[in-house]
Amino acid sequence: MDSSIAYQGSGRHLGFDQIRELSMFAADGLLPDLTVLLDLEASVAQARRNKTGEAPDRLEREKIEFFETVRQAFLDLAAAEPRRWLVLDATQSVDEMQTQIRERVASL
Repeated sequence: MDSSIAYQGSGRHLGFDQIRELSMFAADGLLPDLTVLLDLEASVAQARRNKTGEAPDRLEREKIEFFETVRQAFLDLAAAEPRRWLVLDATQSVDEMQTQIRERVASL
């Protein structure tokens, strides 16, 4: 649901509130107890993708502004519901992020 809101509602400019309302209807109002956001600047994410050596897919070929808009939408969602979200700096090591995720899940 959150990805639909961020990518379609904000990134594709289909209406943040409209996509959220439709998603909430489809999910019968249910929300996850925890959503983990691995936050990374769009330019850093793009550089990581480019290092894979794989051809970018349709979504990955979008302009950097699209990803900046989507990232901001995710951050706005997280700021609106901080108890439901865990926002992690994705420049950290996998082990550091894993520890933080495990701690948050354990607290639930």
